[in-house]
Amino acid sequence: MNMQEFKNAEIDARFTMAHGFPDQYVNQGRYMMFLWNDGDHSVHLLIDEQKIELRPDHLLCTTYLHKVQIDNSRGGLKSLFFNREFYCVHTYDSEVSCNGLLFFGSNSTPVLKLDRNEANRLRTLFSVLEEEFAIADSNQEEMLRILLKRLIIRCTRMAKDQILKSNDKQSDIDLIRTFNVLVEEHFKTIKSVSEYADLMHKSPKTITNIFGKYSEDSPLQVIHKRVIMEAKRLLYYTDKTAKEIGYELGYSDPAQFSKLFKNHTGFTTTEFKNQKNRVLSGQN
Repeated sequence: MNMQEFKNAEIDARFTMAHGFPDQYVNQGRYMMFLWNDGDHSVHLLIDEQKIELRPDHLLCTTYLHKVQIDNSRGGLKSLFFNREFYCVHTYDSEVSCNGLLFFGSNSTPVLKLDRNEANRLRTLFSVLEEEFAIADSNQEEMLRILLKRLIIRCTRMAKDQILKSNDKQSDIDLIRTFNVLVEEHFKTIKSVSEYADLMHKSPKTITNIFGKYSEDSPLQVIHKRVIMEAKRLLYYTDKTAKEIGYELGYSDPAQFSKLFKNHTGFTTTEFKNQKNRVLSGQN
């Protein structure tokens, strides 16, 4: 596998580009990821036990919250990985406006479709990145960071067109992104739209109306989806009981948590764990 990596050991900053998917590398760190299918055949992924088909000229954004497995037996998959020490999308959101949209948004693993022009631009950008990875001088880190920001901005523009219903009013989109980021920060302790509205100094009605114009999910669905995503990860990757997980996620009443999980997944927590065990043992 062709892989190029930049490291700044003093601050543990890492930025990597690969042709393919270096799963051992990724699983050892906390990386934000871009996965781009620049080939002619679909690439099949498993993200937190959910099957995803990444078609040609499609790009997927994901974070360290997700466990990613890929069948990349077919060529064409290109990937970029960076940690927050190299570039923190939360701290520098004013530069790229991606937080709550590409990363940590209501769509936790957004997939973007590249038209011919965007695909060509991305190929050019990857070529320039390859050149910069090979130049080890005092300007390398900043040049790589500039190119990464350029990629993030381009993807953010596409996401506004493809994920949201419209991008006419920037203030409304910023409100949605802010809400998504706050949910990411507080979903274990805050469960109501009104409490998030207080943090944003907005009315719940204003937030609900704006989500209704631009997003497929309501604000309450965003909160519940984030809780369920974390619950599924904990059920799948830990030995914690449903009661322990519910308590960790802010539910003192186990029945309330169990009802929410069943309503959103169609499974009880026990059924979900049993399904996981069957997958791990190779049973259908």
